[in-house]
Amino acid sequence: MDRIFIHSLTLPCRIGITEDERRQPQGVVVDVDMVLDLSRAAKTRDVADTIDYREARLLISGVMSKGQFKLLETLAEEIAVLLMAKFDIERVSVKIRKQKYSSAPTIGVEIERERRPKSR
Repeated sequence: MDRIFIHSLTLPCRIGITEDERRQPQGVVVDVDMVLDLSRAAKTRDVADTIDYREARLLISGVMSKGQFKLLETLAEEIAVLLMAKFDIERVSVKIRKQKYSSAPTIGVEIERERRPKSR
């Protein structure tokens, strides 16, 4: 299956367990992989048949700037749900880590969500 990815997207986000940690935005690194069939886009050469990377990036940025999160897990879930709702993707993987923890060892969260087949 084909994949569109956005990796190493670093954006400010108010995130952390304590109020003090959420007081100021901190850098969060996001990797997103979206699985879908890209054969139609390859044939038509039309952006309407694929995912506009700029739009996906703006959606991710919007989620991260809208509020405060205590857990990376919550942020990852919100990004996954939004991307699945907006785009016709079969599966999405969202990997998130705080920038201050992005050097070795890398600490973060990765989730995968898959579209359920429609009932017949």
